[in-house]
Amino acid sequence: IVANKWMRANYGKALREWMKSDVSVDGIHDFGDLPVFEEATTYPCLLQLKNATATGTFWATVVEHLDFDDLGKFIEEYRFEVIQDKLQEDGWALIDKKSQLLLDKIRSKGIPLGEYVKGKIYRGILTGLNEAFVIDEATKEKLIAKDPKSKELLKSFLAGRDIKRYQPPKTDKYLIFIPNGWTDQQTDDHDKWGWLKSTYPAIAGHLAQYEENARKRYDKGKYWWELRACDYYTEFEKPKIMLPDISLRGNFTLDKEGGNYVVNTAYIIGSDEKYLLGILASNLIDFYYRTISSTYRGGYLRFIYQYLETIPIVEPDEASKKLIEEKVQQILEAKSTTLDADTSGIESEIDKIVNSIYSISDAEILQLSGCYTASIDLPNSKL
Repeated sequence: IVANKWMRANYGKALREWMKSDVSVDGIHDFGDLPVFEEATTYPCLLQLKNATATGTFWATVVEHLDFDDLGKFIEEYRFEVIQDKLQEDGWALIDKKSQLLLDKIRSKGIPLGEYVKGKIYRGILTGLNEAFVIDEATKEKLIAKDPKSKELLKSFLAGRDIKRYQPPKTDKYLIFIPNGWTDQQTDDHDKWGWLKSTYPAIAGHLAQYEENARKRYDKGKYWWELRACDYYTEFEKPKIMLPDISLRGNFTLDKEGGNYVVNTAYIIGSDEKYLLGILASNLIDFYYRTISSTYRGGYLRFIYQYLETIPIVEPDEASKKLIEEKVQQILEAKSTTLDADTSGIESEIDKIVNSIYSISDAEILQLSGCYTASIDLPNSKL
């Protein structure tokens, strides 16, 4: 009995390689986030190994509830065969043979997202002291009222929960943005803090009350009032795709004007392609992502670089690309007018085009629909 995280986490790679080549896997029975042990969330699985040559397939079960009297009978009824050779080095997905072949097909049709956007997948900003550097609307207005120049150092700042699928970015939080090295770039004055107080008095006055804790940060900039060093601050100023790192499905949306910064519980992708947004938000990619990533209590997924970079993106013919772009634009316009506008019909049309681009057959679409419906039968699944 072990925790199931070894199947997908980076630290489990060596174990997965050993199991795939040196032993026979007889069975893996995964309990996900079910409360097998009442006092803790442990993500347990039953792992059955044999010191023998691998047979090519093994039995697996994804246990979705604990409403049974005999585990052996439950496994016998719900188990399925997994092709061992189809298990990927970057993580094992417990899905049946048909789904494995479908996953392989999707993967073979495109290039990894990381390659498609030339590595431009970035995590949000870690301030090390949000109480000092992240302010609300009322505080923002007070600072600007005291000193209009304060506006120069304030950036719209979204938490993961602020980023919704296809919805325009909206937040009432702001980041006091003084990046590492900025002070030296602005002045040669020996008294750097004195310069900041005289040039941006309201901002300096606000930060002064947090000086002690700001100095204790291990990840501060050169001066205690600066943010940590980061090579990609300029990417936040550009138009881009954004997403939270924890959600029930991929909450991808577009920052079409740029200038929105995000907290470290979110990611940005250095592209404003409406075509790419439509692909990432599709049911097909949702199916793909669920099979490669870990699921957490409540059915939540972690959208992190390790998995995001592998999403296969197809470069389609111009007609299909233009059609997806037009439909994504329709959704964005509808959501900009009414945040909860029902765009499910347009999204279904995009799904059909995406399936065609990835050469998914009618039979495979039915299979995909079954997996998708089962996987998102959760509260707030429309997010």
